[in-house]
Amino acid sequence: MRILQIITVPFFTPRGTAFSSLDRTRALVELGHEVDILTYHLGEDVELPRVSIYRTPHVPLIRQLKMGPSLPKLFLDCLLALKTACWLWRHGPYDMVHVHEESSWWMAGLRWLYSGPVLYDMHSSLAEQLVSFGYREQAIVTRTFRWLERRALQRSQAVIVICPAIGEHVGRETPEKPTVLIENMPVGWETPKPTDDDIAVVRSQFDLEGRRVLLYTGSFGENQGVELAVDAVKFVRTQFPDVAGLFVGGVGRDLARVEAYVAQRGLQDVIRLPGPRDPRKMPAFLRAADVLLSPRLRGTNTPLKIYSYMASGRPIVATDLSTHTQVLNNDTAELVAPAAEALADGIIRLLNDPEHASRLAANALAKATEEYAFPVYVEKVAQAISLAISGRR
Repeated sequence: MRILQIITVPFFTPRGTAFSSLDRTRALVELGHEVDILTYHLGEDVELPRVSIYRTPHVPLIRQLKMGPSLPKLFLDCLLALKTACWLWRHGPYDMVHVHEESSWWMAGLRWLYSGPVLYDMHSSLAEQLVSFGYREQAIVTRTFRWLERRALQRSQAVIVICPAIGEHVGRETPEKPTVLIENMPVGWETPKPTDDDIAVVRSQFDLEGRRVLLYTGSFGENQGVELAVDAVKFVRTQFPDVAGLFVGGVGRDLARVEAYVAQRGLQDVIRLPGPRDPRKMPAFLRAADVLLSPRLRGTNTPLKIYSYMASGRPIVATDLSTHTQVLNNDTAELVAPAAEALADGIIRLLNDPEHASRLAANALAKATEEYAFPVYVEKVAQAISLAISGRR
């Protein structure tokens, strides 16, 4: 089939929705489809057979996008919506349009240009994202987002959700809508397993030899609880002075905010903040750690990092919130209250009890191997396409 895919994040950059969109595209290629991608001017091109990427015009003043809603993102969405309309007029028809996130909103309004099946890839509820990113007081904006989201759900033929919580949300909004749960693949799943030399390079590069390493990866948005992890490192050092933190990710203001917080806590020599790293190298970073951290404070979707953590064979400490517990449980991770001391206590339990830590890590790895393998993933994408094309369950 000839499929148009609309991606509303900088593509490709190392962030959750971009990784997820890339894996969806790989699955479409595996199924033999031809894919045209419309996306922002931001990001690096990826080379895949039968995949072409077309971008909005370059905007010199917008060089990166922070996580969550923002005026620059709204401007880029307007450009992308206009490009979508022009593209469908000039290059349609397509056998299916595959929309990610808010591109579903303008596709719902472009049915006069395209009347074929639409597959809505729902990585999050954008109305709930507003709350997570601090827009609680903007009631009119939140109501508008909810209306747009409901309209998009009604006008799509099928929906992909990335976690059970979003599936429940879709069920409440449009109970009759065909929905497929497709959880994310671990980052770096397509790369060879890291060797001992790869792991040694990471430890050497960041001066981690002989240290117990606490690793966080991902965005540094305020909902991610990175400051919580910083404080937890400080607590853990009272019992394990050899502990070091390696917090990989963060860009722009978010990274600067965490750097300032680390300095305020006097941990500049303890916590390394190298910024983003090549996704293909992340399995080596994970294997170089003793404990993996996910201190997220808010959000309904499962963080992409969790799937990578599970596949790494390293023990996980995560906050005991639904964002984590829809995938993790007490058999696969050390779940703790969303507080710095509780996070520290969970880390200390794992460091004091290597057998317990190994058991959790082995259970998580077994689940990741069984449930998040690429053939299973491709089969689910094929199911979603079939539902969208048929327009019924």
